[in-house]
Amino acid sequence: SRAGPSSLSPPSLVAATRAQMPLLTPRPLLAALVFAGAGPWCDWEGLAGVAGEEDCESKPGGCRCYYDALADNCPQSLGQDSQVMLCGCIYSDNTWLAVLSNFIAAFRGGAADRASLGSRFSVKLEGNGILSMDVGYTSRVQCGAALAQVYPGTSFEVSVEELHQFARNIFSGEVRQKLLDVCVPGRIALQLLCLHASLAVHDGAGARAYAAQIANLFPLVEGCVQQQTPFSFPGLGEYLRAWKGVQLPAGGALDSGRVAELTWWPEPGLMRGKMPEESEVHYFPCVPLQDKACFPAGSDNLFTSCENCCDPAKGPTGDASCFGGEWTFARCCRTPGGSGRFY
Repeated sequence: SRAGPSSLSPPSLVAATRAQMPLLTPRPLLAALVFAGAGPWCDWEGLAGVAGEEDCESKPGGCRCYYDALADNCPQSLGQDSQVMLCGCIYSDNTWLAVLSNFIAAFRGGAADRASLGSRFSVKLEGNGILSMDVGYTSRVQCGAALAQVYPGTSFEVSVEELHQFARNIFSGEVRQKLLDVCVPGRIALQLLCLHASLAVHDGAGARAYAAQIANLFPLVEGCVQQQTPFSFPGLGEYLRAWKGVQLPAGGALDSGRVAELTWWPEPGLMRGKMPEESEVHYFPCVPLQDKACFPAGSDNLFTSCENCCDPAKGPTGDASCFGGEWTFARCCRTPGGSGRFY
C-alpha cells in the first residue's frame, strides 16, 4: 500500500521567530533610506526627462537603477548566481506546486471563472478589513491592506534590502535556506491572489498596497522567473506600471467598472504548466497537480512528494515505490499528451 504522509510539517516562516532570522527584522527608516540610496545629493526623479530619455520609471528598479545599474539594491547589481538564487523555492513538500496550480486556475479563465473564485478558494471575511482563503498553502492565507507589508503566509516584513543582503551571501548555507524558504516567485503569486481578493471586495486601498509591494519584488526575479521556475507572470510588468498614478475614490471603495479596469488579464494560453524546453525548472509532471489528493501540501514524506514520485529520471512511470492501490501513476502524474508514461 502507498506510504502515507508524515504528521510532521516542515518548518515555515510563520513559525520562525525574528531571533531565528535576524536579517528579516524590520529596519528603521533611516537605514532603509541609506540602503535605497536616497539623499539630497541626487534627484533621481528629476533625471527622468533629461535629454528626452525614455520613461526610466518603467525600467527594473526605476530611474535610480536605470542611471546607475550597479547601485545597491538594483536588480542588475547582483551576479547571475545571486539572481538565480532569488528565484529559488522548495518544491519537494508540494506546497508551492499546490499554490501554483491554484494560481494558474485563478488567472487562466475569463470573467465568469473569476466570479467563482470566492467559492473555489473558500474565501472568508475575518473582520477589520482582513479576509482569508485556501489557495493550497499549508495554512489559510490572510489578505488585506494592513497585511500587504508582509510576505503572504508569514509575519515577516517584505524587504528588498534584506533580500539583496541574502543574495550577496549565497555561499552561506543558512542564507541559501532562508531564500528558499521565502520563495520570492511564490510570494508574488500569493500577493497577486491577495490583490485580486481585495479587488473582489472593492477594496482599492488593499489592492494598491499589494500592487506596490509586487512592483518592489518583481524586478528581482523578472530576469530568471521564466527560465528558472515553473511560475509564469506574462505581462505583469506592464500591469504593474498601469497601477502607477492610480487615483482612488474617497474611502478607497471601487465600483465594478473600476475593478475591471484594475484587474490583471494575462494571456490565457501562457497560464499553464511549462514544458522542458521552456524552463530549466519546469516540473511539468506536477504543474498543475494532476490530483491534489496524491500530493498534500506540506508533506515531508518522500513517497507523497510529486517532485520525487513523478520524476522522469526515475523511469518512464516515475518512482514505482510511490504507487499502489488507488494511488496509481496515471492518477497522480501528468504525462505528455496524457499517454500514461513519460517516454
